[in-house]
Amino acid sequence: MSQPSTRPSNNLTALSAHQKRQLAASVRAVVGVDAGKFAHTLVVRPAGGADSRPMSVPVTREGFERAVAAIHAAAPAAPPADVLVGLEFAGTYGFTFAHYLHDQGYQVVSVLAAHTKHRKEVTHNQAIKTDAKDAAVITDLVAQGKFVGFAFLAQPYAELRYLVSAREHVTTLRNAALTRLIAVLDIVFPEYERLFGDLAKPTALAVLAAFPGPAALLAAPKRRVLAVLHRASRGHVGPERYEALMAAARDTLALPGAQGVLKDELPLIIARLELCDAQLATLKQRMIATMRELPEAAALLTIPGVAPVTAATFLGCVGDPTAYTSSAQILKLAGLSLVERSSGVTQGRRRLSKRGKPVLRRHAFMFALRSVRADGLYRTEFERLLKNTGGKKLPALAAISRKALRLMFRVACECRPYVPAAEWKAAGDRPGSAAAADRSAA
Repeated sequence: MSQPSTRPSNNLTALSAHQKRQLAASVRAVVGVDAGKFAHTLVVRPAGGADSRPMSVPVTREGFERAVAAIHAAAPAAPPADVLVGLEFAGTYGFTFAHYLHDQGYQVVSVLAAHTKHRKEVTHNQAIKTDAKDAAVITDLVAQGKFVGFAFLAQPYAELRYLVSAREHVTTLRNAALTRLIAVLDIVFPEYERLFGDLAKPTALAVLAAFPGPAALLAAPKRRVLAVLHRASRGHVGPERYEALMAAARDTLALPGAQGVLKDELPLIIARLELCDAQLATLKQRMIATMRELPEAAALLTIPGVAPVTAATFLGCVGDPTAYTSSAQILKLAGLSLVERSSGVTQGRRRLSKRGKPVLRRHAFMFALRSVRADGLYRTEFERLLKNTGGKKLPALAAISRKALRLMFRVACECRPYVPAAEWKAAGDRPGSAAAADRSAA
């Protein structure tokens, strides 16, 4: 019988801490790269040799070719597949270099900026910050196996990731516009928000766009105001809201001096909100269309409560689910892994790390909220957790978020429709077994 290979898997995103150290010790050269906007600085450490002098290359094709030539010159006996390159990314800086090296056959990993910062304090015990020092520290960290895998995604996963990022950016802009709208109304028409509650709703925005300020409302004919209310609310709002609006406009506490420039800003803010809403709708359509190209999409959407945007966000953040060996890695990626701070007689409480992708964590939490409703997937589990937490909902929802993310990971990995636990338990099958898959397919 042949012995299993001791060499780590080529899937660098799924390596354990031991496998990372094993990989770093087995390669013929380690390279540390401090990525910048206009230049990258690298240090090469051949196996058993001394570090090369720090070298800075511009972010151009010629610069990338010089970097590859420098790596080969410092470690001539090391083929690209036997060279481990670690990059500390600064935002989007270094992504093009990582893909260039990957296309050349190099193994590329990522070093966290927080690790580099702490390592510099240990190494130098001084507040030193230069690109050359950073590159040397990154080389040390890579050589010790202190890195995380860099996900080189297939095109649909990469496109989903970009779409998720774009949607988060537009959502941030929309929230900023809504905050500005509330701030302006606090001076121009402070009673308006109380009349509508949610200013982002179509009726509130339509009335404000047509009649920006109390003076405009009082000057408008009743027939016109009622027409705007009826059209925007699809007949749900009528004369009672009109009377409330008129009463608020007559007795408003608005500053008279704010009815000029600030009032004129309201249509501009509403236009920004409408633009953001249109862009969010377009991005949602693109996310759903791109997600349908992936084999996991149909299976994820069979889980009760998983909306298309939730499934697309999950696949965009995670990438290929088969690149991970366990759901614990997904929880860590989302910042939903449990951490504890204890020392000596001090026993800390376990809590969520919240170090990971906030967008994935937020969508897991929103899925948990939908799943604990009266007819939700985790309602029974939620009630049991509430008894254990003394009625505290937030810890129970955090636990449901973790369970939900594990479920999504398992369904995505197996590419099989969701099967309720009662069905496979009644038949004596474990989830994911062939029998369970046959029943769910039927």
